[in-house]
Amino acid sequence: MDDPTPYWGFSERQWTRSGLTLAEGNTLARRLLASSLVPEAVHCLEAHYAEFTVLAAGRCPVQVLSQAEMDRWAGFSFHRGVIAVAHRPAPLTLEAFLAGPARRLAVAPRLTDPENLGALYRSALALGWDAVAVGRESCDPFSRRCAKVSMGAVYAHPPVQLPDSLVAMQKLFGQAGWTTVVLALEEGALPLEVWRESPAGRTARAGKLAVWVGNEFEGLSPTERLQGSIPLVLPMAEGHDSLNASVAASVALYRLASAQE
Repeated sequence: MDDPTPYWGFSERQWTRSGLTLAEGNTLARRLLASSLVPEAVHCLEAHYAEFTVLAAGRCPVQVLSQAEMDRWAGFSFHRGVIAVAHRPAPLTLEAFLAGPARRLAVAPRLTDPENLGALYRSALALGWDAVAVGRESCDPFSRRCAKVSMGAVYAHPPVQLPDSLVAMQKLFGQAGWTTVVLALEEGALPLEVWRESPAGRTARAGKLAVWVGNEFEGLSPTERLQGSIPLVLPMAEGHDSLNASVAASVALYRLASAQE
């Protein structure tokens, strides 16, 4: 991709269809190049050429562009002088993920806001969770906004692709010995801290645990709700009913990250 002009003005949908992902800025570009993703090209201002030539390590061309060219390429002037492009990894199936050594999975089958999914990704990996699983109705985890909000966490571990069949999904979790819990605003949901310190919660935290996070507006569908036998809730102060989806998920992931007290 020595000539960047074919990609100028690409929409998010076009980036998705291209099979490529775009990292904007020094931090994201460094993290992309440090990941297992296969880089396609780096475009940068001259001041960054030497550093990113070393980071690219011969795996892709590093091209110097003018400030005006960078602004046109990025679509705005907040790219901080570096843009890296890489090939999206092949989807990681839930079955393949569960067959590995992982013990923690955040499941977001229908998050549609890139900022929510990016924030969930950043929190999950920073708190020691192994991966984030997404469904076909989720927003694109490799979109510019999602990657930026995740601070490049999406590059560290490819998203786990959930199967379309919820029955098949439930079977896979069960056969692999995972406990699945759901964050749900419903009557009878257990306060997270109560369940966490219960015998059942302690046992679950010592094993393999998946936490389901619902859609921003609708929560979990009735069939998605059945994926988790244990509904958990974060009690709210009087006059408040809920937190933002990614914020609530981050609190839960922190408290359920390990078997430690």
